[in-house]
Amino acid sequence: MTTGDGLLMRVRHPIGGLDAAQARILAEVALRFGSGDLELTSRGNLQLRGLDTPGLETARAELEAAGLADRDPEAEAVRNVLVAPATDIDPEAAMDVQPIARQLARALGATPRLRALPPKVGVLVEAGGGLPLGRVPADLRLEACTGPGGVWIRVAVGASAHAATVLGWARPEKAVDAALQVLEQFVALRQGDPDPPGRLPGALARFGAKALTPPGLERVLPGGDPVAARSSENADSGIGACLNGDAFGVAFPFGSLRAEALRGLTEQIRGQEGRLRLTPWRSVLLVGARPITLDRLAEWGGVTDPRDPRLVVSACVGQGGCSAGTTFTRADAAMLGTAARRLLADDEYLHVSGCEKHCGRPANARVVLAARAGHYDLSLQSAPAHWEALLEGLSPDQLRAALSALEQITHAERVGMFAALRRLGPTDLRRRLNAMMNNGEET
Repeated sequence: MTTGDGLLMRVRHPIGGLDAAQARILAEVALRFGSGDLELTSRGNLQLRGLDTPGLETARAELEAAGLADRDPEAEAVRNVLVAPATDIDPEAAMDVQPIARQLARALGATPRLRALPPKVGVLVEAGGGLPLGRVPADLRLEACTGPGGVWIRVAVGASAHAATVLGWARPEKAVDAALQVLEQFVALRQGDPDPPGRLPGALARFGAKALTPPGLERVLPGGDPVAARSSENADSGIGACLNGDAFGVAFPFGSLRAEALRGLTEQIRGQEGRLRLTPWRSVLLVGARPITLDRLAEWGGVTDPRDPRLVVSACVGQGGCSAGTTFTRADAAMLGTAARRLLADDEYLHVSGCEKHCGRPANARVVLAARAGHYDLSLQSAPAHWEALLEGLSPDQLRAALSALEQITHAERVGMFAALRRLGPTDLRRRLNAMMNNGEET
């Protein structure tokens, strides 16, 4: 796609990770044909920025030869599968689900009827364990768990493991067929509809679970729902040493890194088993790698402390990288990390957008700052996919004061932001924020 700094090329989530050769090719392509800027996305993809038209086909051919892209663009468009990054080395995972994810990705590209899927529809495949994806949003969820008689796959629709609507249960060998049938029924429901739902949760809300549920699924698992009962309290963050030291995660603020950093990480991989695995937390998980110094990682912009305040803010590329951006979003977002960390709960984000489209916004972004004519409007998430606008026209210098005021109100109410918004209502909360912003005190 065309962006403000040239063409952007997206490489789909590499199931099982990048080996050393693939990672080197990605870094070289980014430097030779683009600006050398890379982005990790919340769907586990990797984006190359700043390409130009003359070099596009050569760059694409090199990625195809490395097994990083499909030669058929229609197959590539529907190959949207995100898998838990380390179920093959995670002793707590119900099973290694990477083979299921690979089989599903191949089947998606090989099924002509599914070429009609909307481009953002994605499937998540996970198995609990030390690096679960229970809070990572997806359209269709295949979640492995241990149940009566062995391992089962929960087939569900929804933004998180706990909030998802369960369609049924399948044995692992039947999971791919079940997923394909759900997606085919979704495509069939869209046909002839003048306003078709663009995502599976929308179809679920309009047509009900029965319309999406394929035959052959077990409707109820005896003994309850092990996936819903999982707790993430003991899960690793995916950053720093994790999985009993068998993996090491490096995050990058805003998911942004240079090709030189990718090349440097590649140099740490040892042998045939070493991999760089891309995660939905905008991090790279090193498996089978040599020890690496924190100073070296810091030189590349890497973060290894899960409590680093830079990791609770996200931002689109903003002015300079996007023609629609009206502010330098990442510079503004960088100064808000400490205030956002005090305000937000774990796994919540503040997102800074250069325009009203909110590109790159994480599903669990609780505060959004959307730029308009060089200033920002502040909104809170009041319900899934619903935002309540509270403040308008904030200058970059006013942003920290606004977050501080919001923190003081929630602290005084002794509740989080969701509860404060429900308790006070948007009108009263807006009044109190304006009073604190204008007078330096609450009235």
